[in-house]
Amino acid sequence: MTTVTAYLETRLTRLRDRSVPWAGALRRVPRAMWDDNDSDWAAALTYYAVLALVPALVVTASVIGLVAPDLTDRLIDDVTSWAPAQSGPELHRTLHEMAGGRSAALTVAVAGGLGALWSASSYLAVFRRALHEMHGLPDRRPLWHRLHRIVLTALGLLGLLVASALVLLLTGPLARTLGRLAGIGTTATAAWSLLRWPLLLSLVALLVLVLFRTGPAPARRTRQAVPGGALAALLWLVSSAAFSLYASGIGTYGRLYGSLAGVVVFLVWLWVSHLSLLAGARFVVELARAAH
Repeated sequence: MTTVTAYLETRLTRLRDRSVPWAGALRRVPRAMWDDNDSDWAAALTYYAVLALVPALVVTASVIGLVAPDLTDRLIDDVTSWAPAQSGPELHRTLHEMAGGRSAALTVAVAGGLGALWSASSYLAVFRRALHEMHGLPDRRPLWHRLHRIVLTALGLLGLLVASALVLLLTGPLARTLGRLAGIGTTATAAWSLLRWPLLLSLVALLVLVLFRTGPAPARRTRQAVPGGALAALLWLVSSAAFSLYASGIGTYGRLYGSLAGVVVFLVWLWVSHLSLLAGARFVVELARAAH
């Protein structure tokens, strides 16, 4: 009994010691972001994200259209349903126009893939510079080493995006089919409606961790990177939901920008999303400093 008590006390002490740096690091994140003008990095990343995101989504829709044409429309519907407020219809129309021609799906996939790879590489180069500046570490790697790492990471991100889209598309019908076979169709559908959000959160966290791998050594350490990735994914989900409610409820974008409201809402949402991403990256920085 004494041994068990001593073991539990040891574990509680370790957990308490570990939670103190986390709490302190979390408190320092907003001030550090304000002092270092991380909102400027978020704006720069938003610009490159616009250049990379639409081609990446078009490539994803085209690749899925080559394999299963019936899933293309549902993919576009699902993706645009997550976009905030007025930006959904604009994004829906754009993706349909660019990926709608199934006869030219292969051409669109190849051309869009090259454009997405170039834009994603530019995005990663900016994000890499932001991480190095946050950690206060100059990037001394040779240019060829940086370029090949950025391009390989961009390829990995595009592949992960396609895989994530397939997972989100196929697991829903699979859950419904299994539910019908087991005689619990309604229950299975309801369970999937709840489980898709943790799944989406996990996929976003995985994408964030891949992004962190482009930074300096402290950003790639698992002990700091995993909490930072989890925080970024959670903040993204919460901030996206809050911004969507604001834009559709009390926002004045429609009156201010007219027909451009959808585009403006999409850009602001991307900027807010990158603030969440940079908050996760800043949390990694503060955890690394606390560890030393």
